[in-house]
Amino acid sequence: MSWLTNFFKPRQDQFTKLLIEQAACVVKGLDALNVYVTVSDQKAGGAKAGDAKVADLKAGSVKVGDTKVADHKSGSAKAGDAKVADHKNGGAKAPAPEAADSKTGDVQSAESASNATLVDLRTNSARAADAVRQYEEDADEIRRILISELNRTFVTPFDREDISALSRAIDDIMDYAWSTVQEMEMLHVTPTPHLLRMVSLLREAAGEVHLAMLRIKDHPSVAAEHAQRAKALENRVEHVYREAIADLFDGPAGPKRVIVILKMREIYRHLSNAADRGDAAANIITDIVVKMT
Repeated sequence: MSWLTNFFKPRQDQFTKLLIEQAACVVKGLDALNVYVTVSDQKAGGAKAGDAKVADLKAGSVKVGDTKVADHKSGSAKAGDAKVADHKNGGAKAPAPEAADSKTGDVQSAESASNATLVDLRTNSARAADAVRQYEEDADEIRRILISELNRTFVTPFDREDISALSRAIDDIMDYAWSTVQEMEMLHVTPTPHLLRMVSLLREAAGEVHLAMLRIKDHPSVAAEHAQRAKALENRVEHVYREAIADLFDGPAGPKRVIVILKMREIYRHLSNAADRGDAAANIITDIVVKMT
């Protein structure tokens, strides 16, 4: 019967390999999502800092200009009073320094530097968003291949239903990550500390699911431990999610505030759903391990 085992083994290993590749796409996709929200946060902070700096420089320039005008008027009055005496003594000229042009140049330089920084951040943000999209497409393609293999294979390393459900749960994580980027772009959402924390925890949970898939064949008990860690991280995401929702409603009332609440709640919900799918994947892995042992 060894020849029969060797005949089926390659196709059995193919499913584990595809699930590992799919989980790896999710890890990379959430890495890209983490970069996207971090860069978006820096871009928003840089825009505010740049605007404040330019405003300060302009205000300083106005103050310097006013001071120069006052000094010039005062100097003119003094020069007028001393004109007769200067004429008698042969006259003395005292040229005033030109500082206004220099201040104007500083304002323009600050504006140019701020614009250049924002352009660079927008480029990085666009690259990160495109990376999330690409990994989402790659995960979808791997799932299509896995389903095709599942339909053509009689013997599988674990239950066919578990393979299909696990692949679907892993794919859903990446789908929610991409929908998060899409809606942040369309709704012009600025990342919050809660959002950054949720994305970071999701990345850790995806890493645990990936490690579980790497260990499930040879070390199923270790895979179960990684699955439990993924579940614990999902609980932490949900805790941050509830804190984020509470923080949304803890603020001044008004139409603009309502719009912000609706936008942010939508984004938070996508990340919460991604965590739920990670929890589902961890549960399926645990079920597989129970059936294997």
